[in-house]
Amino acid sequence: MDISIEKSDGRESEQWVVSAGSLTLCFRDQRSAMEFSSKLKERVESPHSLPVIESEAFAQVEKLSCVS
Repeated sequence: MDISIEKSDGRESEQWVVSAGSLTLCFRDQRSAMEFSSKLKERVESPHSLPVIESEAFAQVEKLSCVS
């Protein structure tokens, strides 16, 4: 996932915009934007395990019929 930080001069004060995919968040200062983007990147890149589905769940699905 691409995470970017851009400075945006607003009408009243500067803002820092963090974009990640379709997510866009505004921050009042560069430090807050950097801290957020750093933490987001850390979480996105951390190892994730896939959930384990019990075999009984598959057995129940096999019994269902989609015939009308």
